[in-house]
Amino acid sequence: MTCIWNKIFSNNINQFKSRFPNLYEILKNDIENIKSLLENSAENSESKDAQENLKILNSIFSFWEFCNAKSGAVTVKENGIFLHSAYNPEREAQNLFDGIKSKNSQEISEASDDENTFIFAGTGLGYAPIEFARRAKDDLFIIIEPDPGFLFASMCTLDWTPIFNLEKCVIITQTMPDKIFPLLEKLCSLKKAKVITQNSLTKHQEAWFKSFFTLLERNKVKDEININTLERFSSLWLKNSAKNISYFKTCPGISIYENMLDKKIPSLVVAAGPSLEKTIPYLKELEKRMVIICVDTAVKALLKNDIHPDFVLLVDPQYNAATHILGQDLSSSCLVTESSVYPAVMHLKTRKKVFIESLFPLGRYFETNLLSQKSFGKITAGGSVATSCWEFAKYIGSEKIYVTGLDLGYPEKKTHIRGSTFEEKSHAKSTRVKPAENNLCSILFNATNEKALNFKNSEIITDSKMKLFAWWFESQIAKENEKKKNGSDFAETFTLCEDGLKIPGMQVITCDELILLPEKLDEKIQFIKKAENTEPDFNEADFDRIYENLCSLLDELLSEAKKGLDICKKILKEPAAIAEKKAAAQFETLNKIDSYIMTSSAKTVASLVFPSERQLETLLSEEPVQKSKILLNITRSKVIYASLIDSIRKYQKYL
Repeated sequence: MTCIWNKIFSNNINQFKSRFPNLYEILKNDIENIKSLLENSAENSESKDAQENLKILNSIFSFWEFCNAKSGAVTVKENGIFLHSAYNPEREAQNLFDGIKSKNSQEISEASDDENTFIFAGTGLGYAPIEFARRAKDDLFIIIEPDPGFLFASMCTLDWTPIFNLEKCVIITQTMPDKIFPLLEKLCSLKKAKVITQNSLTKHQEAWFKSFFTLLERNKVKDEININTLERFSSLWLKNSAKNISYFKTCPGISIYENMLDKKIPSLVVAAGPSLEKTIPYLKELEKRMVIICVDTAVKALLKNDIHPDFVLLVDPQYNAATHILGQDLSSSCLVTESSVYPAVMHLKTRKKVFIESLFPLGRYFETNLLSQKSFGKITAGGSVATSCWEFAKYIGSEKIYVTGLDLGYPEKKTHIRGSTFEEKSHAKSTRVKPAENNLCSILFNATNEKALNFKNSEIITDSKMKLFAWWFESQIAKENEKKKNGSDFAETFTLCEDGLKIPGMQVITCDELILLPEKLDEKIQFIKKAENTEPDFNEADFDRIYENLCSLLDELLSEAKKGLDICKKILKEPAAIAEKKAAAQFETLNKIDSYIMTSSAKTVASLVFPSERQLETLLSEEPVQKSKILLNITRSKVIYASLIDSIRKYQKYL
């Protein structure tokens, strides 16, 4: 004999195995254990007594208290709190769907042509996803339950067939929150997704879900921030990139340094936080023992103390960022930068200049064509130049990475090291009625500031932005620790600034301990010299050929866009009835033009200054209203062709 729960579970698991075979194999042992418990239960009989049947579930899944709702349906409590209605959980799920549908009728209408995305964060017994699956069969469902035990408890209780019958469904379990988002970003627009959750459904994994929701909010605003940044700075990036193009002839990528240290020499990342003052007296000794990698804002402070970093990183294209190093003697340093950097930076006297993999289309075009689709060397962006320095230290092969000046807060109510660009600018702008101290106070007493703990477990003032950078370091260190557990190559990270914001996983070490390390100055010099003598993979003739080819492609793209624009303008000049006929007659020609544009390698280059979707909608709203769908499409095409022409002309102006 088999109990009712075993029948439900077996039916669900058979469908689960068929629908998600890989996930089934990962969780197979857990599934077999639950099957065994169900089959061997002391109460394993088809008892008609509801309470007796519920005892089986309560004995297996002790984290919940199973009971019957007033309607007769099964509901559960967790720590005495109902996860679903104590009266009618099925009706509760129906009302939830109706409420969301009513609130967002245009977005969630069952008749809508657009795909909706529902993210269920915590499932409980599964009433909500099951009800939504019955009524929104064409939408994308993402079910997130970090603990598979809770997932299987629901599969013992309710029939999940509506979920398994969905065409588009993803179940995510037994993974870390940060690993989820690359997948989610590929599946859907997180900003538009509907997240279905409640506090009681996430209490069992409170820390996990807290991290998940934090990352979710960051990802939701990330696209908006990226669009705003693109609209504001795209012309600057284009102008800078075009002016710096000729440097591709002489500047190699950071790939010449990849793994050059072979774990034999550590690196020291120097940021511009106030705690750097305590480290500077030791740097003369430390540079004999490790590679010094400096953020742009700390350069002046180091040079004033006759310390010449091995590498200086500057990747921000704005003029304000360039002022941190303009006018400085970097003849002993290699400048690691991006091809869209402020052009005056490229005139600085340096030991060497190298590019990282370009963040923008024009640089990427030259990079991939010069290197036959290879990269100059990628550094993952973490939001600050300090995170880029850490990535670079790992990239060049340091097994141990030390950081100083990375305070991510205001220890002793200081904002930057004395002599940094920030402090000098504050004093330069200082007046009798607005002294430099006012600038400091405006930062320290900013409304967004908050208190946190430093490595000594004392209070420190910080803010949400710096806590985000701290989280980035925490997540990267966690990844390195996972590599260590798996026996893979990994890098350890240590801080010299115990007054800074505490970062879990980052170890504290003192300068006194570091100066006891063996000197490796000669070895460091040889490693760097060997890397910098690497022959480039291309020559000036290659650059000239690629440059001429791009100019030719842009000319051709411009010509095709003009043809398309001319056709659209002529159609839209006619009365509606005639215009529709002419539009139908020109569709084949317009499709050929669109096909050429979409397959042109110059299209990606031009995309940098092409209007965002938001800007295109604004431009479209300025056009005469079209009642006909066919003429609306022609109007949209006209706006796109005109925008493309404008983008290409901007490139041609600077190239």
